[in-house]
Amino acid sequence: MRNVAARGFDDAEDLAAVLHSRIAAVMAHDAGAGRPGREPAMVVGLIPPALGPMEPDMRRALDERSDMMEARASAVLDAALLVRAPWTRALGSTPHGSASAAWRQRARTVAAYRDRYGVVNARALGPPPRSMARERDAALARAALRVAQQLAEKDHTYRASRTVVQSGLPTVGIRF
Repeated sequence: MRNVAARGFDDAEDLAAVLHSRIAAVMAHDAGAGRPGREPAMVVGLIPPALGPMEPDMRRALDERSDMMEARASAVLDAALLVRAPWTRALGSTPHGSASAAWRQRARTVAAYRDRYGVVNARALGPPPRSMARERDAALARAALRVAQQLAEKDHTYRASRTVVQSGLPTVGIRF
Protein backbone atom coordinates (compact mmCIF):
# COMPACT_ATOMS: atom_id res chain seq x y z
CA MET A 1 0.00 0.00 0.00
CA ARG A 2 3.05 2.26 0.22
CA ASN A 3 2.94 2.58 -3.58
CA VAL A 4 -0.70 3.69 -3.49
CA ALA A 5 -0.05 6.40 -0.89
CA ALA A 6 3.37 7.45 -2.29
CA ARG A 7 1.92 10.60 -3.84
CA GLY A 8 -0.47 12.94 -2.11
CA PHE A 9 -4.16 13.44 -2.79
CA ASP A 10 -4.28 17.24 -2.45
CA ASP A 11 -4.95 17.89 -6.15
CA ALA A 12 -7.33 14.93 -6.64
CA GLU A 13 -10.78 15.88 -7.91
CA ASP A 14 -12.10 12.34 -7.46
CA LEU A 15 -10.34 10.58 -4.58
CA ALA A 16 -12.01 7.23 -5.29
CA ALA A 17 -10.91 7.32 -8.93
CA VAL A 18 -7.34 8.16 -7.92
CA LEU A 19 -7.23 5.30 -5.41
CA HIS A 20 -8.77 2.91 -7.93
CA SER A 21 -6.23 3.88 -10.56
CA ARG A 22 -3.27 3.49 -8.20
CA ILE A 23 -4.45 0.14 -6.85
CA ALA A 24 -5.13 -1.14 -10.38
CA ALA A 25 -1.61 -0.10 -11.44
CA VAL A 26 -0.06 -1.96 -8.48
CA MET A 27 -2.22 -5.03 -9.17
CA ALA A 28 -1.28 -5.02 -12.85
CA HIS A 29 2.41 -4.77 -11.95
CA ASP A 30 2.19 -7.50 -9.30
CA ALA A 31 0.14 -9.84 -11.51
CA GLY A 32 2.84 -9.78 -14.16
CA ALA A 33 5.84 -9.85 -11.81
CA GLY A 34 8.36 -12.46 -12.87
CA ARG A 35 6.24 -13.50 -15.86
CA PRO A 36 7.15 -11.49 -18.93
CA GLY A 37 4.31 -10.80 -21.33
CA ARG A 38 1.61 -11.91 -18.91
CA GLU A 39 -1.33 -9.56 -18.49
CA PRO A 40 -3.73 -9.54 -15.56
CA ALA A 41 -7.08 -11.07 -16.51
CA MET A 42 -9.42 -8.09 -16.74
CA VAL A 43 -13.17 -8.29 -17.16
CA VAL A 44 -13.90 -7.10 -20.73
CA GLY A 45 -10.29 -5.93 -20.82
CA LEU A 46 -11.12 -2.94 -18.61
CA ILE A 47 -12.15 -3.96 -15.12
CA PRO A 48 -9.89 -5.63 -12.57
CA PRO A 49 -11.54 -8.78 -11.27
CA ALA A 50 -12.52 -9.10 -7.62
CA LEU A 51 -9.87 -11.27 -6.04
CA GLY A 52 -9.21 -12.64 -2.60
CA PRO A 53 -11.18 -14.61 -0.05
CA MET A 54 -14.95 -14.17 -0.03
CA GLU A 55 -18.13 -16.07 0.64
CA PRO A 56 -19.12 -18.57 -2.07
CA ASP A 57 -22.37 -16.68 -2.75
CA MET A 58 -20.45 -13.46 -3.32
CA ARG A 59 -17.94 -15.23 -5.61
CA ARG A 60 -20.80 -16.73 -7.64
CA ALA A 61 -22.55 -13.36 -7.91
CA LEU A 62 -19.35 -11.62 -9.04
CA ASP A 63 -18.60 -14.39 -11.56
CA GLU A 64 -22.13 -14.07 -12.95
CA ARG A 65 -21.71 -10.30 -13.23
CA SER A 66 -18.40 -10.78 -15.07
CA ASP A 67 -20.04 -13.25 -17.46
CA MET A 68 -22.85 -10.77 -18.15
CA MET A 69 -20.38 -7.98 -18.89
CA GLU A 70 -18.44 -10.25 -21.26
CA ALA A 71 -21.69 -11.25 -23.01
CA ARG A 72 -22.76 -7.60 -23.28
CA ALA A 73 -19.40 -6.62 -24.83
CA SER A 74 -19.74 -9.45 -27.37
CA ALA A 75 -23.28 -8.37 -28.24
CA VAL A 76 -22.25 -4.72 -28.69
CA LEU A 77 -19.34 -5.75 -30.92
CA ASP A 78 -21.44 -8.18 -32.98
CA ALA A 79 -24.16 -5.58 -33.53
CA ALA A 80 -21.58 -2.97 -34.61
CA LEU A 81 -19.87 -5.39 -36.99
CA LEU A 82 -23.23 -6.48 -38.43
CA VAL A 83 -24.24 -2.94 -39.38
CA ARG A 84 -20.65 -1.98 -40.24
CA ALA A 85 -20.63 0.88 -37.75
CA PRO A 86 -18.04 3.46 -38.79
CA TRP A 87 -15.95 3.01 -35.63
CA THR A 88 -15.33 -0.67 -36.44
CA ARG A 89 -13.13 0.31 -39.42
CA ALA A 90 -10.47 1.39 -36.93
CA LEU A 91 -10.21 -2.24 -35.76
CA GLY A 92 -9.15 -3.48 -39.18
CA SER A 93 -10.57 -6.58 -40.83
CA THR A 94 -11.24 -9.65 -38.75
CA PRO A 95 -8.20 -11.89 -39.17
CA HIS A 96 -8.49 -15.58 -39.96
CA GLY A 97 -7.10 -18.53 -38.06
CA SER A 98 -5.56 -18.33 -34.62
CA ALA A 99 -5.36 -14.50 -34.65
CA SER A 100 -9.14 -14.25 -34.86
CA ALA A 101 -9.80 -14.97 -31.16
CA ALA A 102 -7.11 -12.53 -30.00
CA TRP A 103 -8.45 -9.84 -32.37
CA ARG A 104 -12.00 -10.39 -31.13
CA GLN A 105 -10.93 -10.14 -27.50
CA ARG A 106 -9.30 -6.75 -28.18
CA ALA A 107 -12.25 -5.58 -30.28
CA ARG A 108 -14.60 -6.48 -27.41
CA THR A 109 -12.55 -4.27 -25.09
CA VAL A 110 -13.07 -1.33 -27.46
CA ALA A 111 -16.80 -2.15 -27.69
CA ALA A 112 -17.05 -2.39 -23.89
CA TYR A 113 -15.31 0.98 -23.49
CA ARG A 114 -17.70 2.59 -25.96
CA ASP A 115 -20.68 1.02 -24.20
CA ARG A 116 -19.48 1.92 -20.71
CA TYR A 117 -18.97 5.59 -21.58
CA GLY A 118 -21.83 6.01 -24.06
CA VAL A 119 -19.57 6.77 -27.02
CA VAL A 120 -21.76 7.22 -30.10
CA ASN A 121 -19.56 9.05 -32.58
CA ALA A 122 -17.57 7.50 -35.44
CA ARG A 123 -14.19 7.65 -33.67
CA ALA A 124 -13.38 4.30 -32.07
CA LEU A 125 -12.73 5.76 -28.62
CA GLY A 126 -14.75 8.93 -28.90
CA PRO A 127 -13.75 12.26 -27.36
CA PRO A 128 -10.79 12.60 -24.98
CA PRO A 129 -11.53 11.46 -21.42
CA ARG A 130 -12.19 14.05 -18.73
CA SER A 131 -11.76 11.94 -15.60
CA MET A 132 -8.94 9.83 -14.23
CA ALA A 133 -11.06 6.67 -14.24
CA ARG A 134 -12.04 7.17 -17.86
CA GLU A 135 -8.43 8.00 -18.78
CA ARG A 136 -7.31 4.67 -17.29
CA ASP A 137 -9.99 2.83 -19.25
CA ALA A 138 -9.15 4.82 -22.38
CA ALA A 139 -5.49 3.77 -22.08
CA LEU A 140 -6.55 0.11 -21.87
CA ALA A 141 -8.94 0.53 -24.81
CA ARG A 142 -6.23 2.31 -26.88
CA ALA A 143 -3.82 -0.55 -26.22
CA ALA A 144 -6.50 -3.08 -27.22
CA LEU A 145 -7.25 -1.09 -30.39
CA ARG A 146 -3.54 -1.04 -31.35
CA VAL A 147 -3.23 -4.80 -30.87
CA ALA A 148 -6.41 -5.43 -32.90
CA GLN A 149 -5.02 -3.25 -35.70
CA GLN A 150 -1.68 -5.08 -35.60
CA LEU A 151 -3.38 -8.48 -35.73
CA ALA A 152 -5.55 -7.37 -38.66
CA GLU A 153 -2.58 -5.89 -40.51
CA LYS A 154 -0.41 -8.95 -39.89
CA ASP A 155 -3.16 -11.21 -41.25
CA HIS A 156 -3.69 -8.91 -44.25
CA THR A 157 0.05 -8.84 -45.00
CA TYR A 158 0.27 -12.62 -44.69
CA ARG A 159 -2.71 -13.17 -47.00
CA ALA A 160 -1.42 -10.67 -49.56
CA SER A 161 2.05 -12.22 -49.64
CA ARG A 162 0.89 -15.76 -50.38
CA THR A 163 1.59 -16.71 -53.96
CA VAL A 164 -0.44 -18.99 -56.13
CA VAL A 165 1.51 -21.46 -58.21
CA GLN A 166 -0.10 -22.76 -61.34
CA SER A 167 1.29 -25.62 -63.34
CA GLY A 168 0.08 -24.37 -66.70
CA LEU A 169 -1.44 -27.76 -67.44
CA PRO A 170 -5.12 -27.96 -68.35
CA THR A 171 -7.45 -29.62 -65.90
CA VAL A 172 -8.29 -33.18 -66.78
CA GLY A 173 -11.64 -34.64 -65.98
CA ILE A 174 -11.84 -38.29 -65.01
CA ARG A 175 -14.82 -40.22 -66.34
CA PHE A 176 -16.16 -43.41 -64.90
